[in-house]
Amino acid sequence: MDEVKEESFFGIDQLDNITLGRITPGCMGLFHGPTGCGKSSVLYHFLFHGASMNNDVCLISNEPPGRMSGHMSAFKRYQPNWLKDGYISILNIHDLMGLIGSDLEDPGPDDVYLFMDLLLQVVHHLDVKRLVIDPVNPLLDLLEEWNKVHFMQRLKGKLMDMGVTMMMALDTGIPLEEMSLSVLEPGLFDIIVGFTKDRGTSIMMNTLRVERWKGSPHANNTYVIDISREGVLLVPRISSMEVK
Repeated sequence: MDEVKEESFFGIDQLDNITLGRITPGCMGLFHGPTGCGKSSVLYHFLFHGASMNNDVCLISNEPPGRMSGHMSAFKRYQPNWLKDGYISILNIHDLMGLIGSDLEDPGPDDVYLFMDLLLQVVHHLDVKRLVIDPVNPLLDLLEEWNKVHFMQRLKGKLMDMGVTMMMALDTGIPLEEMSLSVLEPGLFDIIVGFTKDRGTSIMMNTLRVERWKGSPHANNTYVIDISREGVLLVPRISSMEVK
Protein backbone atom coordinates (compact mmCIF):
# COMPACT_ATOMS: atom_id res chain seq x y z
CA MET A 1 0.00 0.00 0.00
CA ASP A 2 1.29 3.46 -0.90
CA GLU A 3 2.56 5.65 1.89
CA VAL A 4 0.18 8.40 2.99
CA LYS A 5 2.20 11.58 2.60
CA GLU A 6 -0.14 14.37 3.67
CA GLU A 7 -2.42 12.93 6.32
CA SER A 8 -2.85 9.53 7.91
CA PHE A 9 -5.40 8.05 10.27
CA PHE A 10 -4.74 7.15 13.88
CA GLY A 11 -6.27 3.70 13.61
CA ILE A 12 -9.09 3.98 16.16
CA ASP A 13 -12.40 4.74 14.45
CA GLN A 14 -13.87 6.99 17.13
CA LEU A 15 -10.64 8.96 17.58
CA ASP A 16 -10.30 9.40 13.82
CA ASN A 17 -13.89 10.63 13.66
CA ILE A 18 -13.32 13.15 16.48
CA THR A 19 -10.23 14.63 14.81
CA LEU A 20 -11.04 13.84 11.15
CA GLY A 21 -8.03 11.53 11.28
CA ARG A 22 -5.53 14.26 10.61
CA ILE A 23 -1.91 13.54 11.52
CA THR A 24 0.62 15.60 9.57
CA PRO A 25 4.05 13.96 9.15
CA GLY A 26 6.50 15.66 11.49
CA CYS A 27 4.01 16.59 14.20
CA MET A 28 4.61 15.77 17.86
CA GLY A 29 1.96 14.49 20.26
CA LEU A 30 1.71 14.19 24.04
CA PHE A 31 -0.53 11.58 25.69
CA HIS A 32 -0.56 12.30 29.41
CA GLY A 33 -2.25 10.81 32.43
CA PRO A 34 -1.82 8.34 35.30
CA THR A 35 -0.30 4.91 34.80
CA GLY A 36 -2.73 2.24 33.66
CA CYS A 37 -5.41 4.42 32.08
CA GLY A 38 -5.07 3.32 28.42
CA LYS A 39 -2.30 5.50 26.93
CA SER A 40 -0.20 2.56 25.76
CA SER A 41 -3.13 0.70 24.21
CA VAL A 42 -4.11 3.77 22.19
CA LEU A 43 -0.53 4.33 21.04
CA TYR A 44 -0.10 0.67 20.07
CA HIS A 45 -2.93 1.15 17.59
CA PHE A 46 -1.19 4.23 16.22
CA LEU A 47 1.79 1.95 15.49
CA PHE A 48 -0.41 -0.87 14.18
CA HIS A 49 -2.03 1.48 11.68
CA GLY A 50 1.36 2.65 10.42
CA ALA A 51 2.57 -0.93 10.02
CA SER A 52 -0.65 -1.86 8.19
CA MET A 53 0.23 0.83 5.63
CA ASN A 54 3.68 -0.76 5.14
CA ASN A 55 5.37 2.07 7.03
CA ASP A 56 8.19 1.26 9.44
CA VAL A 57 7.36 2.24 13.02
CA CYS A 58 9.27 2.15 16.30
CA LEU A 59 8.42 1.89 19.98
CA ILE A 60 10.96 2.98 22.59
CA SER A 61 10.11 1.83 26.10
CA ASN A 62 11.69 1.26 29.48
CA GLU A 63 10.43 -2.35 29.39
CA PRO A 64 12.15 -5.33 27.70
CA PRO A 65 11.18 -5.62 24.00
CA GLY A 66 9.85 -9.16 24.51
CA ARG A 67 7.45 -7.95 27.17
CA MET A 68 6.24 -5.08 24.97
CA SER A 69 5.63 -7.38 21.99
CA GLY A 70 3.66 -9.60 24.35
CA HIS A 71 1.47 -6.65 25.32
CA MET A 72 0.92 -5.82 21.64
CA SER A 73 0.03 -9.40 20.75
CA ALA A 74 -2.92 -9.22 23.14
CA PHE A 75 -4.74 -7.24 20.44
CA LYS A 76 -6.35 -9.01 17.50
CA ARG A 77 -5.11 -6.38 15.07
CA TYR A 78 -1.45 -7.09 15.83
CA GLN A 79 0.32 -9.16 13.17
CA PRO A 80 3.38 -11.13 14.40
CA ASN A 81 5.05 -10.78 11.00
CA TRP A 82 5.25 -7.00 11.52
CA LEU A 83 8.00 -7.54 14.09
CA LYS A 84 9.69 -10.34 12.12
CA ASP A 85 9.65 -8.37 8.86
CA GLY A 86 10.86 -5.16 10.47
CA TYR A 87 7.74 -3.04 10.16
CA ILE A 88 7.69 -2.69 13.94
CA SER A 89 10.92 -2.18 15.91
CA ILE A 90 10.91 -2.24 19.71
CA LEU A 91 13.87 -0.72 21.56
CA ASN A 92 14.70 -0.33 25.23
CA ILE A 93 15.71 3.16 26.33
CA HIS A 94 18.20 1.78 28.89
CA ASP A 95 19.92 -0.26 26.16
CA LEU A 96 20.16 2.83 23.95
CA MET A 97 21.79 4.80 26.74
CA GLY A 98 24.22 1.93 27.22
CA LEU A 99 25.28 2.22 23.57
CA ILE A 100 26.65 5.72 24.23
CA GLY A 101 28.48 4.53 27.33
CA SER A 102 26.09 6.16 29.72
CA ASP A 103 23.65 5.13 32.41
CA LEU A 104 20.23 6.56 33.08
CA GLU A 105 21.03 6.50 36.79
CA ASP A 106 24.17 8.66 36.50
CA PRO A 107 24.14 10.72 33.27
CA GLY A 108 26.79 13.22 32.25
CA PRO A 109 25.90 16.73 31.05
CA ASP A 110 26.20 15.86 27.36
CA ASP A 111 24.63 12.42 27.53
CA VAL A 112 21.13 13.52 26.64
CA TYR A 113 22.30 15.14 23.39
CA LEU A 114 24.37 12.09 22.53
CA PHE A 115 21.19 10.13 23.11
CA MET A 116 19.33 12.42 20.70
CA ASP A 117 21.98 11.89 18.02
CA LEU A 118 21.78 8.13 18.51
CA LEU A 119 17.99 8.22 18.39
CA LEU A 120 18.04 10.16 15.12
CA GLN A 121 20.55 7.70 13.66
CA VAL A 122 18.32 4.78 14.63
CA VAL A 123 15.24 6.46 13.14
CA HIS A 124 17.13 7.15 9.91
CA HIS A 125 18.60 3.65 9.71
CA LEU A 126 15.23 1.98 10.28
CA ASP A 127 13.44 4.47 7.98
CA VAL A 128 10.90 5.03 10.75
CA LYS A 129 7.80 7.09 9.94
CA ARG A 130 6.00 6.74 13.29
CA LEU A 131 7.86 6.89 16.59
CA VAL A 132 6.41 6.30 20.06
CA ILE A 133 8.29 6.86 23.32
CA ASP A 134 6.30 5.19 26.10
CA PRO A 135 6.85 6.39 28.71
CA VAL A 136 8.94 9.50 28.12
CA ASN A 137 9.53 9.91 31.89
CA PRO A 138 13.01 8.27 31.92
CA LEU A 139 14.17 10.70 29.23
CA LEU A 140 12.77 13.69 31.09
CA ASP A 141 14.60 12.57 34.21
CA LEU A 142 17.84 13.23 32.31
CA LEU A 143 16.93 16.78 31.46
CA GLU A 144 17.41 19.75 33.70
CA GLU A 145 14.50 22.18 33.70
CA TRP A 146 16.42 24.75 31.66
CA ASN A 147 17.03 22.48 28.68
CA LYS A 148 13.81 20.47 28.45
CA VAL A 149 12.22 22.89 26.01
CA HIS A 150 15.41 23.27 23.95
CA PHE A 151 15.85 19.51 23.71
CA MET A 152 12.26 18.87 22.63
CA GLN A 153 12.27 21.76 20.14
CA ARG A 154 15.46 20.47 18.57
CA LEU A 155 14.23 16.87 18.47
CA LYS A 156 10.91 17.92 16.95
CA GLY A 157 12.68 19.98 14.27
CA LYS A 158 15.00 17.12 13.32
CA LEU A 159 12.16 14.60 13.15
CA MET A 160 10.02 17.02 11.15
CA ASP A 161 12.81 17.33 8.57
CA MET A 162 12.80 13.52 8.36
CA GLY A 163 9.01 13.32 8.03
CA VAL A 164 8.68 11.37 11.29
CA THR A 165 5.60 11.70 13.49
CA MET A 166 6.38 11.21 17.20
CA MET A 167 3.95 10.46 20.01
CA MET A 168 5.04 10.44 23.67
CA ALA A 169 3.27 8.96 26.67
CA LEU A 170 3.82 10.84 29.93
CA ASP A 171 2.91 9.15 33.20
CA THR A 172 1.70 12.01 35.38
CA GLY A 173 -1.16 13.07 37.58
CA ILE A 174 -0.69 16.76 36.71
CA PRO A 175 -3.50 18.20 34.53
CA LEU A 176 -2.63 20.09 31.37
CA GLU A 177 -3.36 23.54 32.79
CA GLU A 178 -0.83 22.96 35.59
CA MET A 179 2.01 21.68 33.42
CA SER A 180 5.09 23.86 33.13
CA LEU A 181 8.81 23.49 32.53
CA SER A 182 8.90 21.22 35.57
CA VAL A 183 7.16 18.59 33.41
CA LEU A 184 6.81 19.62 29.76
CA GLU A 185 5.76 22.79 28.01
CA PRO A 186 2.35 22.05 26.39
CA GLY A 187 2.96 24.65 23.68
CA LEU A 188 5.54 22.34 22.08
CA PHE A 189 2.94 19.82 21.01
CA ASP A 190 0.66 19.69 17.98
CA ILE A 191 -1.48 16.98 19.58
CA ILE A 192 -2.37 16.64 23.26
CA VAL A 193 -4.66 13.93 24.61
CA GLY A 194 -5.40 13.72 28.33
CA PHE A 195 -6.27 10.48 30.14
CA THR A 196 -7.86 10.21 33.56
CA LYS A 197 -9.28 7.67 35.95
CA ASP A 198 -12.82 8.95 36.31
CA ARG A 199 -14.88 7.71 39.25
CA GLY A 200 -18.62 7.69 38.72
CA THR A 201 -21.01 7.08 41.57
CA SER A 202 -19.79 3.53 42.09
CA ILE A 203 -17.40 2.52 39.28
CA MET A 204 -13.96 3.61 38.06
CA MET A 205 -13.61 4.36 34.35
CA ASN A 206 -10.62 5.26 32.23
CA THR A 207 -11.40 8.32 30.13
CA LEU A 208 -9.82 10.25 27.26
CA ARG A 209 -10.16 13.87 26.18
CA VAL A 210 -8.65 15.48 23.06
CA GLU A 211 -7.20 18.73 24.41
CA ARG A 212 -5.38 19.85 21.27
CA TRP A 213 -5.20 18.57 17.69
CA LYS A 214 -3.56 21.02 15.33
CA GLY A 215 -5.32 21.50 12.01
CA SER A 216 -8.39 19.55 13.00
CA PRO A 217 -11.65 20.74 14.59
CA HIS A 218 -12.59 18.72 17.63
CA ALA A 219 -15.00 18.88 20.50
CA ASN A 220 -13.39 18.96 23.92
CA ASN A 221 -15.57 16.08 25.11
CA THR A 222 -14.67 13.19 27.39
CA TYR A 223 -14.83 9.58 26.20
CA VAL A 224 -14.79 6.38 28.23
CA ILE A 225 -12.10 3.94 27.05
CA ASP A 226 -13.07 0.31 26.61
CA ILE A 227 -10.11 -1.97 25.85
CA SER A 228 -10.49 -5.58 24.71
CA ARG A 229 -8.76 -8.03 22.39
CA GLU A 230 -10.79 -6.48 19.57
CA GLY A 231 -9.10 -3.12 20.15
CA VAL A 232 -9.91 0.26 21.68
CA LEU A 233 -13.46 1.60 21.75
CA LEU A 234 -14.33 5.16 22.79
CA VAL A 235 -17.80 5.87 24.18
CA PRO A 236 -19.01 9.41 24.97
CA ARG A 237 -18.98 10.04 28.72
CA ILE A 238 -22.54 10.83 29.78
CA SER A 239 -24.14 10.88 33.21
CA SER A 240 -26.46 7.98 32.38
CA MET A 241 -23.43 5.70 32.16
CA GLU A 242 -22.87 5.98 35.90
CA VAL A 243 -24.13 3.11 37.95
CA LYS A 244 -26.34 4.35 40.77
